[in-house]
Amino acid sequence: MTESGAKHSADTVQSVKRALEILHILSFNASSSGMRFSDLQAQSGLSKGTLHRLLKSLLNEGFVEQAVGSRVYYLGLEFLSMGARAANRLDIRAMTQPSLDRLAQATGDTVMLTIRSGMDAVCIDRAEGSFPIRVLTQNVGTRRPLGIGSGSLALLAAAPDDEVDNILRRNASRLKDYPNVTDDSLRRAIADTRERGYAFNPGHLLKGMYGVGVSIHLGKQAIAALSVAANYGRMDLTRRTHVVGLLKAEADRITRDLGSKKQP
Repeated sequence: MTESGAKHSADTVQSVKRALEILHILSFNASSSGMRFSDLQAQSGLSKGTLHRLLKSLLNEGFVEQAVGSRVYYLGLEFLSMGARAANRLDIRAMTQPSLDRLAQATGDTVMLTIRSGMDAVCIDRAEGSFPIRVLTQNVGTRRPLGIGSGSLALLAAAPDDEVDNILRRNASRLKDYPNVTDDSLRRAIADTRERGYAFNPGHLLKGMYGVGVSIHLGKQAIAALSVAANYGRMDLTRRTHVVGLLKAEADRITRDLGSKKQP
C-alpha cells in the first residue's frame, strides 16, 4: 500500500470511530428532548467542522435525526429496524419468560430481566409475585447507567477490568443523579459481586428496597441479568441466600437453553 493509501485507510478508521462515539453519546445521553449540538461537541471533544460533517453523514443514512429548525439531534429510526432484525436472532425475552414467571411465583417478589445497551442497563421484562413493590421500581424500558441497581451491577461486574474502567469513566458525570453511589463505591460493589457471586443493592436506589442479581452468559459474554427486588424485611441474609440460589438455577437453565440454540 502506498503512503497516501495508508493515510486514507487510517483516516477512514478514525472517522468510523468518531461516528460511533457520537452514536454512543446520543444513545445514553439523549432523552425525548434530544441533544444540542454544543453538548455533543463538548462530550465528544470534536471540532465544530468535524462534528458537523459526521452528523451530516449520519443524518443522510438515517442513524441520526435533527429536530426541524433547530440544532437538536436524536438517534434515528433506522436503529429500530436494526434492533428488530438483531432481536430475531436471539429472542431473549421469549426464552427467559418462563424463568421470570417461576421466580415471581417462588419468591413472591418483583423479578426483572436486564440487558446492556451501550453504557446503560435497560429493563426489558418483569414479572410480579404476590408481594410486589409497586412504586418507584424499574419498569420495562427503564434505563440506568451500568452499575446502578442489582441487575445492572451484575452486568457491570461481569465485564473485563479495562472495560469497567472505560464504562465508569464515561458514566462519571451521570453518577451525580445517584447520591448514594460514587466511583469508589461502585468499584467496591464490583469486587464484592465477583467475590460473592451475585450483585446486591442495599437500598441505594430507594430506601428500604433491596435487590439481588446474577448475570446470564452466552460463552464468556454476559448478555443479560436476572434480579429480584423486595422490601428490606424480605431480604435478610438467610432469605437472600435462598433467592440467589433460585436466580442462579434459572440463569444456568437459560444459559443451557441459549447454548442449545446457538447457530453452528
